[in-house]
Amino acid sequence: MNKKKKVFYRSLRWTMFWYVLFFIVLSALLALVLYTLMKYILSLFNAALPPDSYTLWIPIIALAISAILGTVLSVLISRWYLEPLSRLMKATQAVANGDFSVRVEPKKARREVAEYIRSFNKMAEELGSLEILRTDFVNTFSHEFKTPIISIRGFSRLLQSDSLTAEQRKTYTDTIIRETERLADMSTHALLLTQYEHTEIVTGKKNYSLDEQLRSCIRLQERFWLAKDITVEGELDNTVFYGSEELVEHIWDNLISNAIRFTPPGGQITVLLRQEPGEVCVSISDSGIGMDENTVHHIFDKFYKADLSPQSSGNGLGLAIVQRVVQLCGGSVRVFSRLGEGSTFAVTLPNEVGKQT
Repeated sequence: MNKKKKVFYRSLRWTMFWYVLFFIVLSALLALVLYTLMKYILSLFNAALPPDSYTLWIPIIALAISAILGTVLSVLISRWYLEPLSRLMKATQAVANGDFSVRVEPKKARREVAEYIRSFNKMAEELGSLEILRTDFVNTFSHEFKTPIISIRGFSRLLQSDSLTAEQRKTYTDTIIRETERLADMSTHALLLTQYEHTEIVTGKKNYSLDEQLRSCIRLQERFWLAKDITVEGELDNTVFYGSEELVEHIWDNLISNAIRFTPPGGQITVLLRQEPGEVCVSISDSGIGMDENTVHHIFDKFYKADLSPQSSGNGLGLAIVQRVVQLCGGSVRVFSRLGEGSTFAVTLPNEVGKQT
């Protein structure tokens, strides 16, 4: 039994003790009041007091009446005190039946009970988020996975033909490999995005070198921009950044990958990092095909793809992840682009450098 539970049960035992003591004292006080009141009424009407043999019945009657009244009052008080626990038990049963939207108001609850109610509400909220995550994940996949799966099935059937040439067989297998990689990337990005969409608190923050992180992200994708003979230039201020290193890395990975994808062979990508008071500004520019106004308006929408050709390797999730991560970090992301003139993504993040976790 953990510490919180021990405190809760110890508090509950003391509450029951004081409740029983209150009942005894209340009954005794009511008996004394009733006995005094009965004697006063008899004397008020100049009635003779009963003989000694009957006088004993007065405290007995008073005690019986006080016990009844004390019991009624105690039941009413106990219902008022235990009502928050009753609501908590009903809500727990609702969660057990699959209703994660239920919440319990901590009003009229003692401090320990109120703490358990808040913990219950937090648990129900997290369970609800997990249920939404699961539902969104299934619904999204059922729609977005249809095309590549049909493609894989079609080319797999073609491979069963004995009349295929070696070149045809290679083309079909390359297509299947490309579609399976697309499915793998889509599943990873969709799950990652859904997770971040239902995350509100960023954990694992620490001080680290942001400029070195950007250099590392560029190096990790070196084979892709070298394969297209793309020149990558950088001007990075030495910057210590306070944040979640793993989370922020998704921003640079997706933006750099996006720039490489839409920059033609022989083009250029420029990465700039500027440290400002209380914030950092990173811009990633390319000399690619650019975007029209409508594309810029929808570029951060989930599963939106400006390039609808079958050869497109994107899945429409990378920039949605970028936007959500930037929001979690309390920053902003803007895009500047014109057709044929390339694009620039500017990310601004608040920096509390020096703060310890």
